[in-house]
Amino acid sequence: MASAKISLPIMEEKPPMRNRCRRQRRPILVIALLAASFYALYMVFYNHAVSAYATMFVPETSQPGSSTTTSNISVLTESELVPLEAHIMSKCPDARDCLRDLVLPAMMRINDKVNFTLSYIGTPTENDGVECKHGPTECMGNIIELCAHHLYPDPKIYLGFTMCLTKDYKVIPQRELVEDCALEHAIDFEKLNDCAARDDGAVGMAMLRESVQRSADVRST
Repeated sequence: MASAKISLPIMEEKPPMRNRCRRQRRPILVIALLAASFYALYMVFYNHAVSAYATMFVPETSQPGSSTTTSNISVLTESELVPLEAHIMSKCPDARDCLRDLVLPAMMRINDKVNFTLSYIGTPTENDGVECKHGPTECMGNIIELCAHHLYPDPKIYLGFTMCLTKDYKVIPQRELVEDCALEHAIDFEKLNDCAARDDGAVGMAMLRESVQRSADVRST
């Protein structure tokens, strides 16, 4: 009987403890609900703001009701292009890496915004010639690439042709390589050959001297 009397007060004290716990949890639950509500409102506002911000960068042609497309295009075409130059040697492995890793990715993004020039590195000689670091075959490779630029001024054509040659820079200027790259980039091989050989090579050498001098001037400034 004594044990039964002892157990009753213990059973009676437990319900108030649970009630106190429930009362303590109610403010936490209310705060959590308020925080969730504020977060939901924040996300709605944030998504709306991001959408509005993103539309600022959508081209006019894709926005409904646009009437300023023509004027915007005219501003872009009439604006002055930014000068961009690369100075290379046709048989240099560093030139291959530069064209592949730097020049080509940049041109794919900003081709319509720059005036691109590809110049060559060498040393002018006293007999109106040029000394190339990797020998006479490199001078001929430089001339072939300059002729491609002269005949096809579009960077997408002559730069692609130059990239094609540079992939196999060790065998420049072998005829088979030049023919294959010319065919791949829609360049007339006969015109290319005539340019390089005109006046016993004097025309091509003059272009190379001018290009080498340009590179020298840039390095000295």
